[in-house]
Amino acid sequence: MLRKIFRFFFSFAIFTLKLIFFTFLITVFFVTYFILGIVNQARKEIDDVSKVKRKIPVQSTEFYSLDNKRVGKVYVENRYWVSIRDIPESVKICLIASEDERFYYHRGVDFLAVLRSMIDILVRREITQGGSTITQQLARILFLTPDVTLKRKIKEAVLAVELEKVFSKQEIMEMYLNLVYFGEGAYGIEAASRVYFAKSVKELNIPEAAMIIGILPAPSVYSPYVNFKAAKTRQVYVLRKLLELKYISHSEYQKYKNYPIKLKREKLEEDNILYPYYTNYVIQNFRKITGIDYESLQTLGLKVYMNMDSRIQDEIQRILQEQIDKHRSNWNVNQGAIILIENYTGRVLAMVGGYRYSISDQFNRAYQAFRQPGSVFKIVVYTAALSAGFQPYSSVEDKVYTYTGSDGKPYSPVNWDRKYWGRMSLIDSFAFSRNTVAVYLANSVGIDKVIETAYRMGIKTKLEPYLSTALGSSVLTPLEVATFTSVIANSGYLVEPVFVSRVEDRYGGTIYFSRNKYLKVLPYQVAQDMRLLMKAVVDRGTGYSAKIQNIDCYGKTGTTSDHRDAWFAGFTDDFTCIVWLGNDDYSQLYNVYGATLPAQIWKKCILTAYKYYRPKNNPKKQRDSNTKEINLKTKEIKKESTKQVTTFLETDNTTIFTTTEKKTTETTTTVDYNTFPWENTD
Repeated sequence: MLRKIFRFFFSFAIFTLKLIFFTFLITVFFVTYFILGIVNQARKEIDDVSKVKRKIPVQSTEFYSLDNKRVGKVYVENRYWVSIRDIPESVKICLIASEDERFYYHRGVDFLAVLRSMIDILVRREITQGGSTITQQLARILFLTPDVTLKRKIKEAVLAVELEKVFSKQEIMEMYLNLVYFGEGAYGIEAASRVYFAKSVKELNIPEAAMIIGILPAPSVYSPYVNFKAAKTRQVYVLRKLLELKYISHSEYQKYKNYPIKLKREKLEEDNILYPYYTNYVIQNFRKITGIDYESLQTLGLKVYMNMDSRIQDEIQRILQEQIDKHRSNWNVNQGAIILIENYTGRVLAMVGGYRYSISDQFNRAYQAFRQPGSVFKIVVYTAALSAGFQPYSSVEDKVYTYTGSDGKPYSPVNWDRKYWGRMSLIDSFAFSRNTVAVYLANSVGIDKVIETAYRMGIKTKLEPYLSTALGSSVLTPLEVATFTSVIANSGYLVEPVFVSRVEDRYGGTIYFSRNKYLKVLPYQVAQDMRLLMKAVVDRGTGYSAKIQNIDCYGKTGTTSDHRDAWFAGFTDDFTCIVWLGNDDYSQLYNVYGATLPAQIWKKCILTAYKYYRPKNNPKKQRDSNTKEINLKTKEIKKESTKQVTTFLETDNTTIFTTTEKKTTETTTTVDYNTFPWENTD
């Protein structure tokens, strides 16, 4: 009986084992069939991995100043691609120790690592090292989503094997280190180095590299800015792996473990844009300037070289802030704009668009504020008059003139002091900004001719065809004022302001280069006569506050009749500079005239420019030199002038100037100026 029972149970056990074995075989068959099916499907669905060579990774575009300082960046992903040759061994060994210690031995998938990972999960209930190789992680970054599914893991393995067939180990490591996310908005090892240690990856030592590489499994958790203790634990883990793999000695391990980590963000990683008035202008107008669209600017890793000198930009911003702070309470001045341009090249060396750029105040008054230019516009009016045949010493009369206004009513412009100085020369009427003469000239040559001259000189804003426009009643931007002022500085040539000198692609090839056109818009002699008028403004007229010893200065003051805008527009042989002061709410300024604070600020800005740029030996350096002796008692001005006739000889690459000289001596009778004329529009 017992034997029968034993045989029964033995037979049942054999049957059960056979059933289990058969079930196992069937399961293996179906699992294998299922996996092979997924693999085959994955092979059909995956892209040709060789296309990766032609795939352009998204990179940050960087902006550089004229003095070669990184001042801005735009991006979709904050990434800077670096060659594997520029990545130090400290980073490479940390990556291998932490993520894939058999990197140089497997063919894309490390089956030993997978087995070890499974054992860790089952036995230790923890993951000491992930099962995915560096190549598998790269495949996931390049081709897959982060979803954790069996199908995705199989695709990942297949892609890893294919990647290993096409790329070398060094190429795979380069792609991985440049594409992987390190937290804090940093994509790639170079961006991570700048975010965490304010240095290039080339400068990372082993403790710093271990800290950064240790972040990889969970950047949002292990970022030292989020949880330094957790980041330190990960760093020590990486260092311990280096010791186990004999990349470092025990003494080095102790040294590196105790190395003081000093976190520091690079300045540009804190604020993506430095000098925002200038840099944001370039970004916002990039397509207009270069023809390159904004999407390309954000993604192609370009290098944009701007004409801004960061040293001058810094000092001019400081000058404006200091002067506003000093006079805000007494003079109610709260805002301003300054533009500094290099003559003949058109390079905009500095552009300050307000008292201080902030999140709540991003308005750039240098090119977005449309304000009445006041008497500064007389530069255009007198240029039109000289073009029409008037001469610097033509006789004009400062008196009451009555015209028929656009509304059919009588229009009689007045001077600031309600006084009229009678017969005077054109140069004196400009030097002392007599309103009645400016309107008389505009009426004589025709306001349409004045407006036509303004457009030729670079003004783009529509001007109203009224005589009051001669006194600056039509609004303009400071950038437009700088443009037409520079025409006189450039001897009658319109040189558009240039903000960008060149743009390079990620490989260093130049894809845009500024080639400014020199458009002759005024006869040379007209420009030289205007220089004579503008020099008189600074030497003995309303712009005397702008005078600089041993530097020829030319300028024009401007103050609107409602005292809401105060200007100084002027130039030297090397620079054109525009200063505007006012308030955004159009409230009045108290005791601020173009001849006072704007002229004083202009002087400081010009001296700042010469602090960093010596006068160049340009062909334009031979200028009119005028020596005047003013005798107010006899009411005579003795003037000895050296007139020069300059011929422009243009070639494809350069402009040559030839000069001849002719001396003349004149005596002009004028009035006794016993008061200082604060000019305005009225």
